[in-house]
Amino acid sequence: MVEADYVIVGAGAMGLAFADAILTETEATIAIVDRYGKPGGHWTRCYPHVRLHQPSAFYGVNSRNLGSGVKDSRGGNAGLFELASGAEVGAYFDQVMHQQFLPSGRVDYFPMSEYGEGGVIASVVSGEKKRVKARKVVDASYSKVMVPSMRPPDFHVSEGAHCAAPNALT
Repeated sequence: MVEADYVIVGAGAMGLAFADAILTETEATIAIVDRYGKPGGHWTRCYPHVRLHQPSAFYGVNSRNLGSGVKDSRGGNAGLFELASGAEVGAYFDQVMHQQFLPSGRVDYFPMSEYGEGGVIASVVSGEKKRVKARKVVDASYSKVMVPSMRPPDFHVSEGAHCAAPNALT
């Protein structure tokens, strides 16, 4: 049996920002359940060339800055604050989880798992199931963010034609 004040389904930006607020503002305990093997949501599946579309300082959790606050001096973003790469965003969320949340002693993290009816956390690898007792369940996966690498193309591909996802082009 896992006991927590909150179960947060999804370790992406929304789930971790919510967890950060709970850890900062309360004494509550949290169980974070995520289907991916590491925190970061769709950033764990993004293309290697993808960057944030907003300054790094405006993204992530409130208690830990993403990026260095430096302005870019070259390229299309010259004069504006840096835009973190997908790898930087992934590393950032991993640090938030492993250097901040877990050491707090108030967070249990269940990667490669799904939360199901009746308060059950099931490993997608082993099938092992654990019951969880929580006051609140927060579904931070509600928006179901999908990047193109996570789904088939939205267009018809003629028989015999080869369709390569952008990840395969680099």
